[in-house]
Amino acid sequence: MKKVIAMLALVALVGNVANAELLKDFKYDGKIIVNGYATSNDQDEDSDAADKTSDVDSFVILNAGFNLTDDVDAVVSAVKCNQQYGRVAGESVAAGTADGFFMEQAYLNLKGVLGIDHKIGRQYYGEEGDLIVRYGTSMSNFDTTAGVLAVNQFTGAIGVDGWTGWYAKDKLTIHAITAKNAANSVANPNTDQDLVGVVGGYDLMEPLKISAFIYEQKNYQDAANVAGAKTADKMLDIVGVKGTGKFMGFDYYGILAKNYGHDHNNDQNYTGTGFLAGAKYDIELVGKWIFMGEMARGSGDKTSVSKNEQFMEIASDYRPSLIWNGVKGNAGIGNLTAWNLGAMWNTPMFEKLTLGGKLYHFGMTEKVASAGAGSTALPQETDTIGNELDLCAMWKHNENVTLKAYYAAFMPDSKYAKYAADEATAKDDMTTLVGAALSVKF
Repeated sequence: MKKVIAMLALVALVGNVANAELLKDFKYDGKIIVNGYATSNDQDEDSDAADKTSDVDSFVILNAGFNLTDDVDAVVSAVKCNQQYGRVAGESVAAGTADGFFMEQAYLNLKGVLGIDHKIGRQYYGEEGDLIVRYGTSMSNFDTTAGVLAVNQFTGAIGVDGWTGWYAKDKLTIHAITAKNAANSVANPNTDQDLVGVVGGYDLMEPLKISAFIYEQKNYQDAANVAGAKTADKMLDIVGVKGTGKFMGFDYYGILAKNYGHDHNNDQNYTGTGFLAGAKYDIELVGKWIFMGEMARGSGDKTSVSKNEQFMEIASDYRPSLIWNGVKGNAGIGNLTAWNLGAMWNTPMFEKLTLGGKLYHFGMTEKVASAGAGSTALPQETDTIGNELDLCAMWKHNENVTLKAYYAAFMPDSKYAKYAADEATAKDDMTTLVGAALSVKF
């Protein structure tokens, strides 16, 4: 952190020498998160294997911006998310470096050019937690009890390189994107991933705000240059609608999406569908209560040769639970049917304390057959995964300092345990997670 401050001081000094007006509107903000946690049975659901871990991850993000000229400003984001206490691997020791800080964003804002606001350069895209597409870090929901501090997600998420345009008039909003995934292969520059899309929204009234979107992700490969080989190009289209609003005291949201496009490598059409909906309700009863529920369903692939019927997202950041979506790293709703119910309570005695809990159920939309590695039995078929209980206590010292303690237990179904491992040795013991974290915004 000291090196980042020193770097900014140097930039400011050079800027003042070159042009005293350049950084007059310099602004910055950021966040530091330290998360310590311990898990058991997260690899094999087998208590006899004594599978336990204990780690502390840290995450730092620093955003800076300043005006370049009238109607043009610049934004950069320096992120360090590879630090794990007691671990040297991944740390930079080269002289003069910032020890692993990476510029995840570096773009220009052009305001009102041709009536549109533009962003050009490397940038985050999509909202944190979005089902369809999110490129960038996802840590803001740490400051809500219902949100997830996803363990093992301190890996960062590079944004996209490209252009986004934003237009708003009265109740209408429209934005568009054309960009390349910044994680394209360096070794093979012909392996590209492009994203184009348009999103339009209209604020009808408080009970209903609607938007529609269409995205196309193109994956280019050069395998077609090999004699007799099929092209490995893939073109995934996602078309959908979203709705949010407030009705009779309930805040609700919903999204319905459909896949189109073609996988040339496997000669299949994308035909999947996805659905996500939820609601919450606030009530004052010996403190403030918030009750919430959510339902998600993504189609699964059957045995069709000409179609891929599993719902596909572009870069999903939907990770509602601490273990199944956090520790185990599952995102999105492809071949998933799930629901969750939860509640949050802000105590009247300790106004800074909020308690919360959620119960999750995860299942497969289509049954999947697998014998597991080395199994001598017939393949097992399952459409169940298991249940999870997440509990959390959050102390909000002020708007910038938040402390959080959490506990989670994932209880796999016995059929899922046999599907995921060798049937002869499969176990369905509970996976647990306990942790505490600190967030400081500045």
